[in-house]
Amino acid sequence: MIEDFVVFDFETARGKNPCSLGMVEYKNGKKYREFYELINPEVAYFNPFAIQIHGITYEDVQHERNFSELWDAMLPFIEGKTLVAHNAKFDNAVLLYSLQRYGIDVPPYASFCTLQRARRLVALPSYKLSSLANFFEVPQLRHHNALEDAFVCGELFLKLNRVEEELKLQEEHGMDFPSDYLDWIAEKQGQNVQIRRKALAGCSQLLSGLRFVISGNFQHFSRIEMQKIIVQNGGRITGSVSGLTNYLVCGSQAGNSKLSKAKLNGTKLISENQLLEILIDF
Repeated sequence: MIEDFVVFDFETARGKNPCSLGMVEYKNGKKYREFYELINPEVAYFNPFAIQIHGITYEDVQHERNFSELWDAMLPFIEGKTLVAHNAKFDNAVLLYSLQRYGIDVPPYASFCTLQRARRLVALPSYKLSSLANFFEVPQLRHHNALEDAFVCGELFLKLNRVEEELKLQEEHGMDFPSDYLDWIAEKQGQNVQIRRKALAGCSQLLSGLRFVISGNFQHFSRIEMQKIIVQNGGRITGSVSGLTNYLVCGSQAGNSKLSKAKLNGTKLISENQLLEILIDF
């Protein structure tokens, strides 16, 4: 089981041009040290979609150091280390592009991807970092903050390590190795499948005349699926909270502006599970 590793996460201005980097090093399965820096990508144009995701603008980083100026501080976290990322293909591409851009030699390192590993080990409707964090009950405060995402990914990597290790032991020893942890995983996977099947198949007028706004990330469904469930049960989806909104359905990382407007307008806040309780025997 790998217990010494470094998790890294880039946020980018556009393409492979990094504007922030978070790294968390683990030793013996425990958080050891961390690194976080804003990075001047030396490009003036930031993709508006990227800004919407991570909130970093050109003005935030125009006076920060560029990648090459930060490299000496980054190197101890990378050289000879086992690097872990969620969708490692992307983060490795950003790293290699930046090294090539500034003429820096690529240091030796090993790479693991929690996205690929999760797809191999557990059956879930979504493998987004936020969805996996919800499933494995890893707390997350600021999704798409590079340091926070690196920490969440590190905790997820440890949990996937445990799943893989106990699966191997169970394959070797069969029922001589009962695992409460694997039983818990199997039960949660079964609950996800059953809940999804019931909710997506449902069609009623239970939500007729009600207006909903959706915000955040959800455990069982994507936001598109949440919209579908509400509409096929008679509800109406709107993009912003107003005095006409009946419910704001909140997942993790719900938008602060929508929460503030809901409070101002007296809109009722409900969770994903509370909505499902209305629609199915949950």
